[in-house]
Amino acid sequence: MMAFFQYLIIKAFSLFVNLLPEGSASRLGRRMGRIAYTLDRGHRKTAIENLDLAFGREKSKEEIRTLARKTFENLGMTAVEFFRIPKTDIEAFKARLSVEGLENIRKVLDNQKKGILLLLSHFGNWELMGLIPKAFHLSISVIARPIKNNRWLDRMVSEIREGAGLEVIPAAKASRRVLQALAQNRMVGILTDQRAKRSEGILVDFFGKRAPTTPALAVLAMRTGAPIVPIFMVRDGAQKHRLVIREPLQLMNSGDVKEDVEFNTRLVNQTLEEMIRRYPDQWFWVHRRWERKRRGRRRSVE
Repeated sequence: MMAFFQYLIIKAFSLFVNLLPEGSASRLGRRMGRIAYTLDRGHRKTAIENLDLAFGREKSKEEIRTLARKTFENLGMTAVEFFRIPKTDIEAFKARLSVEGLENIRKVLDNQKKGILLLLSHFGNWELMGLIPKAFHLSISVIARPIKNNRWLDRMVSEIREGAGLEVIPAAKASRRVLQALAQNRMVGILTDQRAKRSEGILVDFFGKRAPTTPALAVLAMRTGAPIVPIFMVRDGAQKHRLVIREPLQLMNSGDVKEDVEFNTRLVNQTLEEMIRRYPDQWFWVHRRWERKRRGRRRSVE
């Protein structure tokens, strides 16, 4: 019953933000983020600890707290923008969107015919990339984990994504559908920036610290020959975004599978780290990306 009540609240919020002018909705999202930063002590602490781990030797305590607050503001705006996707005018969206590297996708799809593995991350407003199929007439599948314990909210989120033009592939038993999509020269997006289970991940560097990381993207690329293309939706001012599509990663293929998987997974993390360092307030710092073995090892920045 509580799950259904939560769904009704979020549904009402979705209807409300779609009644607002775009500028007002964006400001509301930013304010929501600031309020969450103040009230949500647990996630605020996680964000500050992560930022201190990544930038503690480079930035002051005040700079780290400012980045944490801006992270929450970005997430608030991202939430509002996500629920406004069904009402988005594609031409208006494209007018506010600058694009870098679209030719990297076109060239690979036209020449290699093996599909593309998109390196996705919780960066900027990653959900707005769901509008790429309609905006640029491209076919994209994404692997998504279900929202646990709330089937109504899970269905609502899936309908928004599918309504934008994405094919949503449930994470459980996704392999067959991913292989089919690649064989059809489609693009498949995989989020790789969250902590992997020890039983499923490998330890590779991320901001100079060993982090449990899923090797799934590297394994799929090596198995299928599909290139990995990093793609980011950067927040670029008021109600504007910049779609950045990098050239395919140069993967190692020495024949030593274990070594190649580790090298290529490390390359994925290096690519993400490079972008996060450029825009440190736009990543999902509220997630415990690194394992915590002992408390109290890092300075207090709260």
